[in-house]
Amino acid sequence: MITRWFLGCGLVLGLIASGCGDDGGAGGPGGSAGSVGSGGTGGTDPGFTPPEYDTWVKYEPEGATCSDGSPYKFWVEFSETSDNVIIFFEGGGACWDYESCSGNSGIRGAANPNGLPDTHADAQRNVAGIDVGAREVYPLLNQDPNVSPMADWNKVFVPYCTGDVWSGTKTETYANPNEGEPDLEFRHVGHTNILKMTEMLDEMFSTVPKLFVSGCSAGGVGALVNYYFLRTGITGVEKGYLLDDSGPTFPSKEPTSRSLPLYDTIRPSWGVDSLIDSAPQAERLRDDFGQLAAVLADEFPDDRLATTFFSMDYNFSLYSYERFYTLDVEGIMPFTGEGLGLNQNNSLDRAAVHSLFSNDIPLLRDLAATKSNLGYYIPFYRDTNSSHCVTIPGFEDVPFDEALVLFLNDFGSLAWRGSEIEADDMDLR
Repeated sequence: MITRWFLGCGLVLGLIASGCGDDGGAGGPGGSAGSVGSGGTGGTDPGFTPPEYDTWVKYEPEGATCSDGSPYKFWVEFSETSDNVIIFFEGGGACWDYESCSGNSGIRGAANPNGLPDTHADAQRNVAGIDVGAREVYPLLNQDPNVSPMADWNKVFVPYCTGDVWSGTKTETYANPNEGEPDLEFRHVGHTNILKMTEMLDEMFSTVPKLFVSGCSAGGVGALVNYYFLRTGITGVEKGYLLDDSGPTFPSKEPTSRSLPLYDTIRPSWGVDSLIDSAPQAERLRDDFGQLAAVLADEFPDDRLATTFFSMDYNFSLYSYERFYTLDVEGIMPFTGEGLGLNQNNSLDRAAVHSLFSNDIPLLRDLAATKSNLGYYIPFYRDTNSSHCVTIPGFEDVPFDEALVLFLNDFGSLAWRGSEIEADDMDLR
């Protein structure tokens, strides 16, 4: 008998309850809140008292900044009933030169370059006059058990404002191509911010039976590249789980690898080698950063690690290839010029982007096959968000009026629309 699971209650429950991969078909210190005192419940440190429960509490790690130098912020929702913790990284693109980081040239860039408002966790989007917060944009953070299997866990929402998928450790000055115009100073310090955040989380949570780390798009990469540091930095964690949603790092040294030009570009711009030097098996990662998932599987053999994305993703794939390849009479070729080598609106270029992505995908599957605790779920396509991010609501998979009604009255039916899993006796390790 074929059963249907919503990804939130299928893939995630499979991950945290118990891999083989599956190709699918479809205040503490430095903070702005919190206090130190006696007592504490819901997995918090005995010396830490949450200021509130079941609502977002803002924290600002001392010295942490967004790309423009404004204070970096993250939010925590404390639970009175669970010791477990979910950490979710926000999505939002990436940038690595003046054209992409300035937002002035029509080149794909990164979210929140001007910092984070204090309302960021509660007002991610405005749809038809309704503020849509992080709990709805990212349903794994939702408080409804019909939506998220981690509804009563302690939740950490990690916003994005550094353009570096949380792997950066440096400030870069990008030269303005317009003579006489000011250059752009951009703080790619996402990883540095996470280290500061982790110190605070370690003081908040002394006992964590289960730590679930996830994120969408840039957030998926952020979850992956910072998993080791969160897993070891929060010292009370007993078992860890990773779900990288639509932020895959592909092995880059195989004959069919297509992501190496991207990796070679971002590493010096963001100062990624500083992160690599602090990670396990650093020499292996310096040679091929796309081996990171396997390195984590080696480092934490009892943890469960997984990647999910749509094979027809037309967002992450554009970031990965459109500025590094072009199409000419000889086929797909490397591109070293200015601007875009592949045009997203050109049908032949679109096919080239999908072809490049399809070359990289088997490399990830082959890597996962070498580790018993490393899995994947790769469905094919859905209408929402150009098939990008599996763990966001399927707003575009139903007519807008219907989506609005579901959002207001039956969010659980909308949250996983288009990302259902159909399988017979599926083993979601």
